Amino acid sequence: MADNLFNRVGNDLSENAITGMLDEAIKGHKKEDEALPIIKMKLPSAESTVKIPVKAEKKKPADSIFKAIGGAEEIKAPAVQMPAIKLPDTLTASQQMRKRYRYRRYGMPIRMSTFKRPVTPMPEITVKDRKKIKFHKFMKSILGFELLLPAVLVFLFFSWFPIIKTFAISLRSFDTINSSVFVGFDNFARIIGDAKFWEAFMHSITLSGIVVLLGTWLPFVLALYVYEMRKGAGLMKILFFIPFLTPAVPAAILWKWMYNQGFGLINSVLSFFTPGQVNIGWLTDPNLALFSIAIVFVWKNTGWALLIYMAGLQNIPRNLFEDASLSGASVGTKIKEIILPALKPVIMAVVFIQIISGMQVFTEVYIMTNGGPQGSSEVIATYIYKKAFLYMDIGYASGVAVFFLLLLVSFSLVKLKIAGKRG
Repeated sequence: MADNLFNRVGNDLSENAITGMLDEAIKGHKKEDEALPIIKMKLPSAESTVKIPVKAEKKKPADSIFKAIGGAEEIKAPAVQMPAIKLPDTLTASQQMRKRYRYRRYGMPIRMSTFKRPVTPMPEITVKDRKKIKFHKFMKSILGFELLLPAVLVFLFFSWFPIIKTFAISLRSFDTINSSVFVGFDNFARIIGDAKFWEAFMHSITLSGIVVLLGTWLPFVLALYVYEMRKGAGLMKILFFIPFLTPAVPAAILWKWMYNQGFGLINSVLSFFTPGQVNIGWLTDPNLALFSIAIVFVWKNTGWALLIYMAGLQNIPRNLFEDASLSGASVGTKIKEIILPALKPVIMAVVFIQIISGMQVFTEVYIMTNGGPQGSSEVIATYIYKKAFLYMDIGYASGVAVFFLLLLVSFSLVKLKIAGKRG
């Protein structure tokens, strides 16, 4: 009833109209239900009534007066020239790069906003403040060096001081231990015409070549075998690494006994498999002495090379081997196409270390053959030792040592340069 009432009333909220409407509505319901009482409401006065604003209907605009007047010409308003709007120029690629560089170096520009406080600019740093900042950065950077200083001093004292002292001695000629004469580079000039030196140098190169050939690929094959082992791989690593931990002097004495021509273990084992007594002079034959020493050196240094190869093999993803197996690749194909390319830097490192180690062999040669027989196993290290302490030619021995050191350093620099070019 209230909905019908207000639909009929509309916007007219006067007291008489609303009261009449209510009476008519109540009387109509009274006829249907006589028990319904007639309620008269007292409405507020017209001054206190609230008028609800009604949105006016949008009228359709009338036709243009130019269309209403027949035969009249259309009047055109004069054209107004608008001011030209200058659009911002597009930044070039170089300008954008410089803009980003300024932002990275000096920070973003300050942007004013009602919801964000402006960033306070950094105070101007004076020259004195810059010096303080540099000093604190320097002190912070050398903090680690202070901790390493004792070790660095020990290294310099036992490494660089002997090198400098040896170079100083190489410039002098010693008549006795206490008397010497400055000769400049005469000791280095003697090296060129010394046939014994070049013979020992060739022996060192030969020994180093045998060590590289056996000491590089034998640990590689053993590493492949240990890598494929499911059980006992750790034990095999320990067994191969034990010779490296053995001191050089006891190991050389042990192998000298095993190489003995009369009662050595190696000849005894060979005699067990062959008819008659085997008497091979492993250390007394000039053709076998250098090779026998190289075998001992390879035996001693196989352990660390094997561990390096094992570390490289473990870095190769297993899925490469699985994919190769699914493709029907053989073991040789896997080694050629997967393992060798992946281990190329590792192999180069092992070759470099073996060359340097083979050129510096001294203990094994000195104990097992002392350069014999007939100088067939004389190497650079034993040659320097004999010149300095047997023939007391200390100045020349120091010159040979410095010259040999320069050769090794030059080889190392070439290797590092090649490795740097390969990335």
